[in-house]
Amino acid sequence: MGKIVVVGSSNTDLVVDSKKIPSPGETVLGGDFNMISGGKGANQAVAASRAGSDVTFICKVGNDYFGKRAIEEYKKENINLNHIFIDKVRPSGVAVIIVDEISGENSIVVAPGSNNHLSIKDIMLVEEKIILADIILIQLEIPISTVEYVLRLAKKNNVKTILNPAPAQMLSDELLSMVDIITPNESETENLIGIYPDNEEKIEAAGKELLKKVRNAILITLGEKGVYLNSKNKSSQLIPAKNVKAIDTTAAGDVFNGYLASSLSDNKKLEEAINIAIKAAAISVTKRGAQPSIPVINELINFDQ
Repeated sequence: MGKIVVVGSSNTDLVVDSKKIPSPGETVLGGDFNMISGGKGANQAVAASRAGSDVTFICKVGNDYFGKRAIEEYKKENINLNHIFIDKVRPSGVAVIIVDEISGENSIVVAPGSNNHLSIKDIMLVEEKIILADIILIQLEIPISTVEYVLRLAKKNNVKTILNPAPAQMLSDELLSMVDIITPNESETENLIGIYPDNEEKIEAAGKELLKKVRNAILITLGEKGVYLNSKNKSSQLIPAKNVKAIDTTAAGDVFNGYLASSLSDNKKLEEAINIAIKAAAISVTKRGAQPSIPVINELINFDQ
């Protein structure tokens, strides 16, 4: 397996199960409460590590209970933690997550805390780690200026990049031009190019437009429909999802991205890497919680869907 550097967020997820996700102004009585290590960056780092890769995680946490607890959890995952920054002023990031007990769908509010202060100056201190990576995996729960700096550094040194453009927001053409592979879901695709890919025609149109903006390939994750792939080397295709009963979809996208990066770092072809990532994500939605739901590589071998 190759070397993966994940640059991103570390949060603690405060998760409440509920028979329904409340509407604005509505109060509902919830069920079980759990506190789980999360954040898109952390989830993707854990996923890539459980897939068998050599993973370094670059993030910033607060000097508080949540930050210390997160680091202790990451130590159990064989992740290189030598480049985690401690913010002595601001608190660690937290996410409040409501999970619908019936559908498994979720609603999330994030208080970024120290994640919002992972700076370019911080990245300058760990540039060598990024330059020596095989793949950089990055998201949008840290400052966009930091994301741009990492992508520019990677491009300059011919390091392959995967951008998971979540949470959804507008991105400049300059930033997108530095991305090798981008992995938006439906709403993130709409934010990027103004087309919501809810039917075959719109999926194709969105894929064609977005492919013009990146260096190599676009992967639009479509939930239970699967993943739409369009690359500059091959014609487009829809790779189907696995048929499973979803309990909690909280970390499905993160699992997909972590396993995708791991498989590509192991020199798998893109289509094969996507199929492996789809399988891992399918397993994850059958379990509760973000990081607790992330499968280890051996679980994929026994998954017969």
